[in-house]
Amino acid sequence: MNTISKVFLVLLVTLWSNQILAENLISSACDHTLYKDLCTQTLQSDPESSAATSFEVLAKVALKHATSTATQITELLKGSSGNKGALKDCNENYQNAIEGLTKSARALASKKYNDVNAWVSAAMSAGDSCDDGFKDVGGGKSPVGTRGTTFTGLCSIVLAITNQLK
Repeated sequence: MNTISKVFLVLLVTLWSNQILAENLISSACDHTLYKDLCTQTLQSDPESSAATSFEVLAKVALKHATSTATQITELLKGSSGNKGALKDCNENYQNAIEGLTKSARALASKKYNDVNAWVSAAMSAGDSCDDGFKDVGGGKSPVGTRGTTFTGLCSIVLAITNQLK
């Protein structure tokens, strides 16, 4: 076997074994969540997860997706019509959630897992309050729809992974 073939083989085996390790890590992390399918789908679809060597990286990826979902929701709410009071409150709730998730990311980077849990839990509550606000105004349906459920699930995943880090 020539040198190029050997280098290629070593590279291939290294990449393959890293992929298997990342998949096992994702599986292990997601097994402890309430939303296993969402967790697996989210983490496997993110390129950052494929190189993950720790639960911290996976928590960071899940946090990034929760923040992205909350941002999408605030954009959706800006263009919605309907009960302006509920929309305004809902938008504020999700803006607060984004702020909390940003603080969670800093706490995660500092390994302050209790702070991560506090901020993510508060963000989760903000999302729930949004849906409740629409129910309170004549049983109105929230324009957030399934994105709110996804947001709640992603926050729950962050909490589950962070609890494994403690």
